[in-house]
Amino acid sequence: MSERADSVARPCEGEARSIVRDGRRIGYFVRGAGQAIVLLPSLGREASDFNELTAVLAGNHRTIAIDPPGVGLSELPSEPVSLFDLADDVAAVIEAERGAPATLIGHAFGNRLARATAARHAGAAARLILIAAGGKYPIPGLAFDALLGCFNPDQPAEEHFACVAYGFFADAEAVPDHWRRGWHPVTARIQGAAVRATPVESWWPGGGLPMLVIQGEFDRIAPRADSADILARDFPDRVRLVLIEQAGHALLPEQPAAIAAAVSAILPPAA
Repeated sequence: MSERADSVARPCEGEARSIVRDGRRIGYFVRGAGQAIVLLPSLGREASDFNELTAVLAGNHRTIAIDPPGVGLSELPSEPVSLFDLADDVAAVIEAERGAPATLIGHAFGNRLARATAARHAGAAARLILIAAGGKYPIPGLAFDALLGCFNPDQPAEEHFACVAYGFFADAEAVPDHWRRGWHPVTARIQGAAVRATPVESWWPGGGLPMLVIQGEFDRIAPRADSADILARDFPDRVRLVLIEQAGHALLPEQPAAIAAAVSAILPPAA
């Protein structure tokens, strides 16, 4: 019998650490040494999604991949939270690791959280790297249905796989085993409610920081016209756009070498 879609995707690479903020534990994983790069995963997903990227970046930097509430050591909040409440968690980890000003890398939902952190905590971040950077416009219908289906672990495995493949991967791209798992519905509900509780205009500008926007050519959930192009129009002096061919919304498992190259190109030299 195959594992459920809401089971752990895979171990996260790095040294497991945690802090406690306001009575709730926040777990994260550290690799390498040097200037801090903080990584924030997609909706309801795990920090382990960044394993391939941190393996490259940790050669010259210190990567800090944070698990969201309800995943790993990160505990669920006892009451509803806003996007800025979750940003306070990120800032607390940066402070504990003496990582400011950090490079913040956010994938999908994590791109919202990265921008909220920069907006809320001046000085915590130096730059933003936004992967699959939607958030301002509704997700197109079929892609939205597929996203919801990813977080239904009770459906037949083949139906769940179809949702993941359509919502997150470009046609003909293989879905790796660890993306068939690691879909945490409770975490996704908390994050979704946090976004709805936070006005988009309060975090969209990303605290005035430079943004590298990494866009998948075939992203159905955050298509270029609704995401990267909007950011480039809104902030022409601060946005640099990199288009990744043959990639959907997942990006990280589809084109890991291209993602690593785009990210490495804008990072400052190792200290």
